Amino acid sequence: MMTQQRPHLPHSPRHGETFELEIDGLSLKGLGTAAFPCVVGPQEESKDYTMQVRKAVPGDRVRVSVERRKKRTITARIDEILEPSPMRIEPRCKHFGRREVRGEGCGGCTLQLMSYRHQLANKERIIKGLMQGRGVDPGHVMPIIGQDEPWYYRNKMEFSFGDTADREFALGLYPKGYRYEVLNLDECYLQSEFVSEFLPKVRQWAIERGLAPYQGNKDEGFLRTLTIREGKRTGERMIELTTTHDETALCDGKEMAAADIAQMFCGFVVFACEQMGESVSSLYWTQHRAVRGEPTRFIEHHLYGSPVLVEQMHLPDDQVLSFEIHPRAFFQPNTLQAEVLYAQVLEKTGLRDAERGKARVLDLYCGTGTIGLCMAPYAKHVVGIELQPDAVDNARQNAGQNGIDNVTFFAGDVGDVLSQDDFKKAAGAVDIVVVDPPRAGLLPEAREQLKQIDAPRLVYVSCNPKALARDLAELCEFGYTIETIQPVDMFPHTYHVENVALLEKA
Repeated sequence: MMTQQRPHLPHSPRHGETFELEIDGLSLKGLGTAAFPCVVGPQEESKDYTMQVRKAVPGDRVRVSVERRKKRTITARIDEILEPSPMRIEPRCKHFGRREVRGEGCGGCTLQLMSYRHQLANKERIIKGLMQGRGVDPGHVMPIIGQDEPWYYRNKMEFSFGDTADREFALGLYPKGYRYEVLNLDECYLQSEFVSEFLPKVRQWAIERGLAPYQGNKDEGFLRTLTIREGKRTGERMIELTTTHDETALCDGKEMAAADIAQMFCGFVVFACEQMGESVSSLYWTQHRAVRGEPTRFIEHHLYGSPVLVEQMHLPDDQVLSFEIHPRAFFQPNTLQAEVLYAQVLEKTGLRDAERGKARVLDLYCGTGTIGLCMAPYAKHVVGIELQPDAVDNARQNAGQNGIDNVTFFAGDVGDVLSQDDFKKAAGAVDIVVVDPPRAGLLPEAREQLKQIDAPRLVYVSCNPKALARDLAELCEFGYTIETIQPVDMFPHTYHVENVALLEKA
């Protein structure tokens, strides 16, 4: 009976063929999805495909054209929206959804054509589906925490110099799927209104000076990127111009020292900001040295203002942490929602409810130490482990900046550090473990290490719900019980979502 209801196709769907679909979900990458069962060929073989459609919204009825097929997943584009979903809205940004029109669309903010409340509802639905698929009770997933103001939330963006599809000078973003063509960004609602007004001014300045953008496919040119950081709590602003490591470049029709060009840029930025009624607190020129056979280096030159950008994080109990951010330092790109995320981590550890100064906490994959520093005022001691030495140096600086002395940071592989005598002395008997692993989640050896640590409470911070679902299922086999999974929307209008899971020993 099911076979008779399926469309009968002479062959599997091919490039260019058209079909009508009812979009019923979203993929992990924010594409509209539709189940597509069919009967194929003279043998009448039943096959179940999944269609993934860009710019499609759950509830849409659409006519699509097949672009490619990989196993049972078919990627398609919309030819016509036959009946729009009630969730569909007009995107705010002029560049949204125009990736197919060369030079006009960036391909980012994939969910911008849905109302924000529907974005949140669909993200929550995806998380529950992933959990259920791994045998984890989706009832553990709490209502997702959205952002109060889902526009202008990023504190850092990097913009590239290059050429448009029409070979014109550009400053903006690489469209999704393109490596050498840059979109001239006329507006963007992710960082601040300042950025949308400032970028065209920098672009015009570079054109008037006759400066050439770097072309990676030709390994020629001078201007690489423009990075803008903004303190959402402090109002400070750092601007960084990154160029090649060439000591000279063509400017104003003549060969000029790169250092002199950088000084010209500095004067231009200060003047432009004054004209806009804005300010810049820090200016850098960075030379990107990339030579075959040598490690890539970034040579920083401080041109103006403070050598660091100061940002704050406001946390529960009126706790305020201050961070000095250098051009290469990592900091959560969404300050205000990071405060929400870290407050959830703190809540899940139970440190605020327990007797202060009694618990020993282990912070794995601690990065620059922000989570550990949030927990330190409530703990007896916090020990952080991070593979990247630069991040550990930054974590120690952050601790000193905030006068926190009950934290110890170790650089190295988790497995290696756990066996060191210095670590064992500092950590003691661990009461709480917090893990914030890379996007791939916990490696098998890391899960085994957590089994050996055997902490009564485990808090897992994840930027990848698929990896989280896999790891939670594995950790339950070690005697842990899942208490809650709290989604936090760190990046509105994109498919990304963070989760904080609490596990306890049964």
